[in-house]
Amino acid sequence: MKNLPVDDLRRAYEQDGRGDVFAKEVLVLRSATDTVLDALERQEAPQEFRTDTFRALENAFQKYKRYRDQPGDAASELAQKLLDSIRTDLEPAFRREVEATLRKTFPGGPAARREAIRRQKRYSWVAAFYPAVFWSEYKVLLLSVKKLMARNVPIVEPSFECLSDRMLQGAILCIDEFDASRQVILDCLIEKSLSLRADYLQLFNQVYQGIRMHQASRELTVLRARYENGRNRTWQALLDQAEAIYQDGALQYSMKTVGPTQTQGRNFLFHDSSYLTVLDGNRTHIRAVRNDEQAQVQIHLDTQENYNAHRDDPARLVLQNLLRRIHVFLLRFQRYVYGWAEEYARQVNTGRGAAEDRYPVTAAAESIFREYGLSPEQVRLMTAGLETGAGTVHSAIAPDLSFYETGFRLFEFIDDDRHRTQTRLQYFQLQNTPEKVLLYICRRAKVVGLSATASLPTVLGNYDLRYLKERLGKNFRTLSPAAQDAIRQEMEKLWEPYRNGAVQVHLQVVDQQELPIRERLKEVFGSDSVATRYENRFSARGVRDYDKKRYCALFTAMKAFWQHGEIQAFLCLNQALPASGKASLDEDILRDALEDLKQKFADPDASGNLMVLRSGDRFESDKEELLKRLGNGERWMIFSSYQTLGAGQNLQYPIQNHEGLVVLGDSENPADGRLTHKDVDAVYLGDVTHVSVNLWDADNWKSADLMEYCFQMECLYQNDEISCNTMQNLMRNGIGCFSGKRNVDAQAQARLRQCSSFYGKVTRDVVQAVGRMGRTFLKRPNVYLFTTTKVLQCLDADCLEGKLLAPEMQAIVRAKRAMQAGYTRADRVHLEAERVATRGNAYLMRMLNVPWNAESMALWKDLRQMVLRSPRASETLYRESAAIRTFYLPLSPEQPRYFFAQKGDFSEVQLALESNRSAFAATLPQGGFPSEVSAEEARLPILLRYPGLRDYFEEQGWATDFEKEPYILSPVLFQNIYKGALGEVAGSFILQKELGLALQEIDDPACFEFFDFVGPNGIWVDFKHWKSSTRQPEEIVRQKTLAKLDAVGGQCAFLLNLIAESDFAPSVTTDGRLVEIPGLLLPDGTINRETIDYMGRWLP
Repeated sequence: MKNLPVDDLRRAYEQDGRGDVFAKEVLVLRSATDTVLDALERQEAPQEFRTDTFRALENAFQKYKRYRDQPGDAASELAQKLLDSIRTDLEPAFRREVEATLRKTFPGGPAARREAIRRQKRYSWVAAFYPAVFWSEYKVLLLSVKKLMARNVPIVEPSFECLSDRMLQGAILCIDEFDASRQVILDCLIEKSLSLRADYLQLFNQVYQGIRMHQASRELTVLRARYENGRNRTWQALLDQAEAIYQDGALQYSMKTVGPTQTQGRNFLFHDSSYLTVLDGNRTHIRAVRNDEQAQVQIHLDTQENYNAHRDDPARLVLQNLLRRIHVFLLRFQRYVYGWAEEYARQVNTGRGAAEDRYPVTAAAESIFREYGLSPEQVRLMTAGLETGAGTVHSAIAPDLSFYETGFRLFEFIDDDRHRTQTRLQYFQLQNTPEKVLLYICRRAKVVGLSATASLPTVLGNYDLRYLKERLGKNFRTLSPAAQDAIRQEMEKLWEPYRNGAVQVHLQVVDQQELPIRERLKEVFGSDSVATRYENRFSARGVRDYDKKRYCALFTAMKAFWQHGEIQAFLCLNQALPASGKASLDEDILRDALEDLKQKFADPDASGNLMVLRSGDRFESDKEELLKRLGNGERWMIFSSYQTLGAGQNLQYPIQNHEGLVVLGDSENPADGRLTHKDVDAVYLGDVTHVSVNLWDADNWKSADLMEYCFQMECLYQNDEISCNTMQNLMRNGIGCFSGKRNVDAQAQARLRQCSSFYGKVTRDVVQAVGRMGRTFLKRPNVYLFTTTKVLQCLDADCLEGKLLAPEMQAIVRAKRAMQAGYTRADRVHLEAERVATRGNAYLMRMLNVPWNAESMALWKDLRQMVLRSPRASETLYRESAAIRTFYLPLSPEQPRYFFAQKGDFSEVQLALESNRSAFAATLPQGGFPSEVSAEEARLPILLRYPGLRDYFEEQGWATDFEKEPYILSPVLFQNIYKGALGEVAGSFILQKELGLALQEIDDPACFEFFDFVGPNGIWVDFKHWKSSTRQPEEIVRQKTLAKLDAVGGQCAFLLNLIAESDFAPSVTTDGRLVEIPGLLLPDGTINRETIDYMGRWLP
């Protein structure tokens, strides 16, 4: 919940005749600090607990209250510092003392301690300080989303994450202002991520040294063997993997950036599914070189030219590959230790009595990590997320490749005189996302989201509902059409006074006339001298032209405040808040203007005041004072921001005199607050600027701002609103500006502003702001809306089509449609196809770059069967198969092929779904080459001409053509799996028929994918599906094949291409260990008798 509705819930209990059980069933679960500070106001602790720690806490609280209630920024800053000290140091210290006393006095476990607090006067005060002690006994828990992301502190037992099975399993979780919860969750995730930053290489080295050098205790060793029993993942495999990384990466040496000038700026390496460098100056590449003479791994931050000049350096290390391998290893190590820790905790708990404290798995994992010498910070990093589970549950063949599941990592190269001989590679990662957290909750509890704007399509302001629907399937539900119709009929009846003219909505676009600033000021103030005075003030303060226009728009709205005396409460919302002395929006100028306008346009006895409502510790008290004064009949011009008041904050004030008001509906319930309170009468909607994190304020960014910016760009890419290339340029913009560079890609920024989520976010903010006018049933005959041309231009009226809109919002939509202004929507189908192709590759490459095991081998075989059965897929199969949705692209059924071009090894893929080859080739940069995905490119028709092969395919359930279906293999599936699988099954069939050669699939993980098949007498067979245009250099292929033959201990290898081309002939190495066959079939699909006979001669 955003605003915990305790009083409303209490009234509901009372109306249901159950008011007497409210206190027994409902608990407001707040932070431990908040409950302790409340208790200090009204509860005395016994003398024995009034220790030095308690007195320090009490004294800090008294000082905090004193400074909190004083005006001024200095007092507010002191109050905040005291509150931070209480939260981080004083309250936790006091809590530890209480916990220690309870454990010592009542060693029988949590139940005994709860009973003592419940029944013994000496300890009853503890429940006032820490009411969570009895949390499990309540039916209803009211807590904020921020608290949901924190730990529950029951004091009588170890604290635990609220996001855990213990609190969520089987629960019903209602989230009010559902869409606003996303930002709260994101803020919590970012804060946690930043608290866990570490030196990545140092972390790996400590793990490596620990597991290689330290002998764990006998108890732990036995438990480790028990955990391993029957599992594929072993401790020895982890040791071998760590050793290989250590040796290949030369991690016995320190890493150090080198160069003639070294680097003056900050340098970053960003990683999601691929790596992106953002370096100082004109450098674009990272080159790591092993220097044994200097006993260093030297990091060169290179230009493209210098990097290419050293590409073939034999001492070169690929840092990105090293980091990827370390990442995979640390994840495996973390998960292994967690499984080991479960065995450890199970054994410890077996030896404890039923009433004793349970030994948590997280504590067991921490013990094991410490056993291997990890520092407290490293332990926190390695145990992060273990309590709430690691990863999302999904089938192996259909992994969740989305950014929401995988997150991102950011590395920074840090040089400092305090570690002059080495460069620290500091990293932090956003491992979890709000969507991932919500899925975690939904798999344990029923979640009910309440919001009027959560369905508006914007990943910059709402959850990605498209993604959540896909992941939850039938468990994602919305209101039934019947329920929606019933609500619509009820609201239409309520809004009848708007239709019959009893309530009229007046909308004014305050900047519609394009006048010079001087003329606008003169028009607003009706005085040349006053206009000159404000123009001079603007010039003296250096106010920008945009801000001058904003002042004029606000002055126009303030003028209306005086012209329309029935306006009692006027809410002005902007992106920024006014502040005294702030040139762009100076509170002093606004106050002066309000007074000048009063003198000119107000009735002689008119009165009115201006207030700025700011978020912070004083917000609630300021709002309460404002509503009280409005209730007393005072008139107020209220300035605030969209962020402060847009969602979840209401400004209804009590009203005694109903004379002249229009009552909506026919409710006769005297306790209904909607009949005793009233909304604001007028709203000003200023420009919604900085829809994403403000790039132009990057000089003032903190690390949290950078992480949020990266999150937003990833969301836009995931939602298929920008291309991979645009996302990477936007990332360079953000990271570069954060590091001090100001080179901004104007084209990428323009594409950002054209994203549908940009317009959706503005629309959401406007709908929420206008909603401040629609909370009660009491209306004045005239309500007023003021807005700007830019707000209307940025409104997405199409996404509101068919939605239930309040009459005030309907007026804004009509004004938007009258402008006939829109925006160019991105080709979402094309962008989705490119994203699927690029992200699918990352997963497959990850499979190929780590050691095989039984699980991954089975997955690879399942993928091969899938593509052989369905190179194209129907709508039904697409809906039913998560794997098809993960790896396949949409393509018109009438389109037999598409083209693609790849950067590197599919790290970025460009697609042409509708153009021909030559047209696509013309759009590619120099050196770019178009490739094709089709049955003809796979040469499937040629293969199936071989006698018996078509029948064999049909028997196996494999496709004999690319049928006219709406989905097709992505490039990486086509190139890396389908063509290879096609060659293997066709080739093995041909050899069996022509030579009687029975080939066996490879089941040994150590040999898997070295070759395609193993045959009798130590022969190994590799089929190739090459054409002359894709054939690799012969000598390189021979060297690799012989190296693989050595690795598997084979006698002879056969390298067999499927279809012959005229310029190649069969050959054999002088030692007879490698036989090359250029084509089993001729181009017409008939057998190539020459090569078959040649192969027969060399079979052992």
